[in-house]
Amino acid sequence: MIEIYHILNRGVDKRDIFLDEEDYIRFIHDLYEFNDEEPVTTAGYYFNKYLDVGRPNIERKRRKRIVDLLAFCLMPNHYHLLLIPKKPEYLTLFMKKLNGGYAKYFNEKYQRTGTLF
Repeated sequence: MIEIYHILNRGVDKRDIFLDEEDYIRFIHDLYEFNDEEPVTTAGYYFNKYLDVGRPNIERKRRKRIVDLLAFCLMPNHYHLLLIPKKPEYLTLFMKKLNGGYAKYFNEKYQRTGTLF
C-alpha cells in the first residue's frame, strides 16, 4: 500500500519565509539536494537570477532518494508538499534536512537568528 503524505509548514508567527525570487529558487534546489540518503555537500551553494555562483565544480555521485516528490506549492509564508517516503523513517529525515537546511540559508542571508518554522 502506497501512502501519500501532504506536508505543510509555515513561518513562525506567520512570517514570510520567501522574501525574493532567489529564496524560492533556493528552496526548490533544496527539495532536490536534500532528497538523498547521503549528507548534503552543496549547502553553501548560492544562486542569483542569471547564473549559478558559489561552487561551480560539484562532483555528483549516484543519488539514493529518500522520498518521491509528487507536487509542491510555495507561498510567501508557507509551503505544501505531496510526497511518498521510500521508507517510513525517511519522512522525518527529509523534513529535518529540508527545514534545517533552508532555515540556515535564510538566517545567513538575512543576518538573523532563531527559529524560522
